[in-house]
Amino acid sequence: MSVEGAGPRSGAGDGAAPVLTAGDNVVPEGRDDVRGISDLTFRIIAPYLSSVALYRVMLGLLSLMTLACVVAAPVRLSVLPAIPLPVLGFGFYALRRVRRAGTEFRPLLTWTSLLFTATLFGLWLISVLGRSLG
Repeated sequence: MSVEGAGPRSGAGDGAAPVLTAGDNVVPEGRDDVRGISDLTFRIIAPYLSSVALYRVMLGLLSLMTLACVVAAPVRLSVLPAIPLPVLGFGFYALRRVRRAGTEFRPLLTWTSLLFTATLFGLWLISVLGRSLG
């Protein structure tokens, strides 16, 4: 435990325990201060990554991208629009792993990063194929 709000104490350097007065606040060591980028990530960003709304939005986005690839293949009479499907499949797998991670921060951050990377790479592939086929 640490003592905050106290001024200089008598015997501060001799190893004696500090004497508490009426104005001192005793604060436990495990308080909720953010002390670095890792604490910022684990305490502020990670709880938002496990939200149901983010899961539903990403599921909808991946579903629409997959549907666009599946519909574009027979419309263009080519299999080239199906090239992003394995990347989007990995995105669905990463989304499932994000859902399973729950509140465990390390797997949640890892799978969310992979999910966003797969989604962006899938969007890039769709745009490149749309530009080259168009």
